[in-house]
Amino acid sequence: MSDRCYMQVTCRRQDRPRFEALGFHPEFTDTSSDGPVVELVDAGADYGHVNHLPREVPFLASHDAGGNFGARRIACDGRRTAEVPATGEGFIIEWDASKRRPTTASLARIRRYIAVLKRAQKMLQP
Repeated sequence: MSDRCYMQVTCRRQDRPRFEALGFHPEFTDTSSDGPVVELVDAGADYGHVNHLPREVPFLASHDAGGNFGARRIACDGRRTAEVPATGEGFIIEWDASKRRPTTASLARIRRYIAVLKRAQKMLQP
């Protein structure tokens, strides 16, 4: 049984076939744009393509919540991949009620994601 969600990815044009093999496609056809970066979507990404996304190419991705998992943002710089629970507005932070502050693990995950995100964004700049 599968659990599907809407997912989008931004990647280099040369890496597009790797994502198309997973079911991604351009949301809108724009023949006037032939830049080095493309945006693709998969309206029925099975479990947000967990464990199927390439790890050796830079990309940025996000997916909505499915029935059994929450929305996430994913960044890969071609060597490291990081992901965080997120909403359209920002990150979801795990809260330690007894200490009345965010968990150390949650903050570390967000910091790791931001570091990989910055490297990936640099690699995806035209």
